Amino acid sequence: MRRPFSFFSISVILGIILGYSLSLKIDGYLFSLLMIVMILATIFYQKRALIFICFSLILVGNFMFNNYMESSTVLKEYPFEKLALEVEIKRVGIDQGRYVEYDVDILSLIKTDGESTINEKARLQLKYANDLPVALEPFDMVTLRNVTLIEDFDKRGLEGYQLYLRGRGFKSILQVNAKDLMKVDKYVTTNIINSSFKTRRYIEDFFDQSLPSIESSMLKSIMFGNQGYLDKETLNLFSISGTAHIIAVSGLHVGVMVLLCHHLLAFLNLGKRKILLITMVTLFFYSAIVGFPVSIIRASSMYCLYVLGYFVERRYDAINSLMMMAFLLLLYNPLNIFSVSFQLSFAATLSILLFFPFVKDLLKVVPKYLQSLMAVTIAAQLGTIPIMIYHFNQLSFIAFIANIFIVPTLMPLLFTSLTSVFVSMFSNSLGLIINYLTHGLLAYIYWMVQRLSNLSIASIAVEGLRIYHMMGYYFILFAVYFILWHNKSR
Repeated sequence: MRRPFSFFSISVILGIILGYSLSLKIDGYLFSLLMIVMILATIFYQKRALIFICFSLILVGNFMFNNYMESSTVLKEYPFEKLALEVEIKRVGIDQGRYVEYDVDILSLIKTDGESTINEKARLQLKYANDLPVALEPFDMVTLRNVTLIEDFDKRGLEGYQLYLRGRGFKSILQVNAKDLMKVDKYVTTNIINSSFKTRRYIEDFFDQSLPSIESSMLKSIMFGNQGYLDKETLNLFSISGTAHIIAVSGLHVGVMVLLCHHLLAFLNLGKRKILLITMVTLFFYSAIVGFPVSIIRASSMYCLYVLGYFVERRYDAINSLMMMAFLLLLYNPLNIFSVSFQLSFAATLSILLFFPFVKDLLKVVPKYLQSLMAVTIAAQLGTIPIMIYHFNQLSFIAFIANIFIVPTLMPLLFTSLTSVFVSMFSNSLGLIINYLTHGLLAYIYWMVQRLSNLSIASIAVEGLRIYHMMGYYFILFAVYFILWHNKSR
């Protein structure tokens, strides 16, 4: 069977969509019975095995989605004024002005009559964080009192930010004042997560010191893939121009990091094996810095599969590897399908893999040095147009032009900015001088985004797009692909 994971991942996706859109739910007994029937059918009708396996995976996707959605927070069962919470800091977020966000694991409830052990993820909003005597870091243990339950995610029909948080495993949003932190036990042991956090903080501080505010925010968003650094006006400019993907961690960032590592290590005259292994380690550390988002896991894992194929001397199938990663990520967490980064990452990559050669053939009249860039941009746009409309309610008419002018600047931008950070560890003054180049590139990106977004034909508002509209679009898109593929293979 060629590219089996294409069938497997599509089957799991169908099961999840049936559970979400139609509220179709299969209980445990019926699920077990149907799975037994499918296994027996696969054994006795081996010529139809793929059909039965796919149907089984539809059931698995549906069952896992419903099982995942049924788990809810236990916190609402307790009166908060009579208890305290012991939490472990997992990730420090961005200062939102009124509060600083933290990702925490709730370890236990401390009540007047004892202590109850739990294990639950929550998003914590800490008000007046500047009043803390010490800064909180990953793995610090904190005891909280007078906690407010802002929101829980125990209902079906979640959308937008709620569904995003639920998909990342959070069961609630909590809020507490800094004065209500009763105890802070600092984590003193060094590990990869703690080191990556300190590295990120150093980079953020250096950019704030060496660049104007708007450019520092842009660079941090580009490097760390977090749009929270940007104000709404700037974020809207990127959205209208169709370049929002450069400020969301994606395979584009991994591709740029891989190219930088390969060119730099090749310049140092290292062998290919060492280059591949060092690049893998670099990608893992970068993934830790940005918080292991699903898009980075996808892109880094595909690179690791490519490296594995090189070492074991096996042919690397990019499409099958991509679909295998989608399959595994959805089995691990079916709500990953509702992540914007998951959707954009997989849709763009698959669209590029499928349509790049056909689009490039149509661009033979274009100068050769522009053909590949334009083909990649157009192919990615084909796969992501409905997703961008669905989530941002805008159809950009200038996205193609904007990406042609902006995407090529990302590699020199990341190269100069990372070089300045590295040099600043030995000479802060020299690092600041190098960042003048970074300043020029960022000024160019902002100028281009601003000019293009202000055009009267930049974009139009599109509302009311539904999942079945998107499925219809992709059905037509893949039908076009199969027609093109069939004609080319004749």
